[in-house]
Amino acid sequence: MNKLNQYSKQYFILLVLFAFALTGCKKEEADPTPAPTYERGDISKSNLTATYTANEIQQIFDAANVTIPFDLNFDVKVLSVSYYTIDGNGNQMITSGAFFIPQGTDNLALLSFQHGTESKRDRVASVLPTNSTEGVIALMTASMGYMTVVADYPGFGVSNVMHPYFHAESLTPCVIDFMRAGKSYSSENHITLDGRVFLSGYSEGGYLTLLTQKEIEEKHANEFSLTAVAPMAGLYDLKGTVDTIMASADYVTTAYVAYFLTAYNEIYGWDRLGDIFKDPYAAKMPALFDGSKTWGEIINQLPATFSEMMNPDFVSDYNNGNEPELIMALQENTFLNWTPQTPIHFFHGDADVTAYYQNVLTAIEKFTANGATDIHLTTIPGGTHETAGPAASMGAIQWFEEF
Repeated sequence: MNKLNQYSKQYFILLVLFAFALTGCKKEEADPTPAPTYERGDISKSNLTATYTANEIQQIFDAANVTIPFDLNFDVKVLSVSYYTIDGNGNQMITSGAFFIPQGTDNLALLSFQHGTESKRDRVASVLPTNSTEGVIALMTASMGYMTVVADYPGFGVSNVMHPYFHAESLTPCVIDFMRAGKSYSSENHITLDGRVFLSGYSEGGYLTLLTQKEIEEKHANEFSLTAVAPMAGLYDLKGTVDTIMASADYVTTAYVAYFLTAYNEIYGWDRLGDIFKDPYAAKMPALFDGSKTWGEIINQLPATFSEMMNPDFVSDYNNGNEPELIMALQENTFLNWTPQTPIHFFHGDADVTAYYQNVLTAIEKFTANGATDIHLTTIPGGTHETAGPAASMGAIQWFEEF
């Protein structure tokens, strides 16, 4: 009798377990809801940041003692926008940016303005237009009648990854996808774009402007017919620039070198910060560039000289051709072997010791040799990386106005 009870209990337990298994299977089969799919450039969320009158925009420039040679005719609505794009590995992600929309006018040109080097996550136009130089310039161009879009890039705004500094495959998609988002928003909100498309940007934004031109001309010409492109103060010859820095073992601002090498260490999975930098700086790098610090705060925590920060063995190995991973990464992210089709106007200060003036000379030489014909250069005499920005930006917009 005891044995029978024991068998009955075991049988009952098996029945219960089997029932649970069947219930689980049924639940899985009964809930076949597919995950939503999004296209690159689809808008996830948008909200109004602010509306600026033309007079308020003029006052921003007046307060900064910057003279603008343009009439500001339109009030500007600024939207903070989150949208779908892809990272450097092709995985879907959400990043953000800002739309600057002229009010009371139509038939607008589309201008994508790429921002320069930034380190703090919230110092971008999507958070507040006046947080960034590019946001202020976008207020101006929108008040002139351009539908202006400024992408934050991965690592800024709503994105909390480490910013992939000067990494082409991580950066170009977010710019193109934000231009797509701008076009689709315009279409859905009865804003007429007239077909003209302009690109511009300064420093890292100058580099990215040129890469975006290449990507659009080669892969997306059916979506965007570029009118004119104005890259400013960019490191177009990225490998040549690093070669010069390593050979001289000197650089005016060590933070740029630290940012670049820390980002590449992350992107390419090298795990070599201890080989690249001296102690105690190697251990500091991830926290310095995690999006929480301003550029000034980073500079204050790094040494003033290149030799104080860099591991001399790493520098020597690079100069002797014995750092193949870094050399290959630099070659992958230097794009001068193509033939631009859209008119280009470069702007660069000849006293720039951050993005060496030689960058623009090398780019023009390469493009001309490749058969490009519509290339212009405005050299800003005595312009440094810090001081040439206003003249370059005003010159770029004046040139766009010719179209």
